[in-house]
Amino acid sequence: MNPIVRTLNSLMGARMAQSGRFVQIETRGRKTGRWHATPVGYGQAEDGALFVGAGHVDAHWAHNLLADPTCRASIAGETRTYRAELLLEEARDSALRSIKGRYGPGMADRIGRGPVFRLVPTGAEER
Repeated sequence: MNPIVRTLNSLMGARMAQSGRFVQIETRGRKTGRWHATPVGYGQAEDGALFVGAGHVDAHWAHNLLADPTCRASIAGETRTYRAELLLEEARDSALRSIKGRYGPGMADRIGRGPVFRLVPTGAEER
């Protein structure tokens, strides 16, 4: 990804996550080892876990989670550390319903074309 686009994505993602409407996911690059941030739509489980789904099979953040499931996620000024679990079949479908329920048909059509994850809090909270 172009460094300028990556920087803009990170800045816009922080603003979008601040509103609570989106979550900003920070994943460790599978090639560089550096942290990269991107905003994504999400759903919430009753136990505090988050559901996130990639809009494309080649989404870098999703491939980064497959390589290293530890990530950070920020919503409304609160950042926590999570461990990603790839969801399949029924669990994937249930997570997608949760995500799509938050956003309506316009954005929901793009979510879930790639991998879908459950982000489980590790207990680490940051600021």
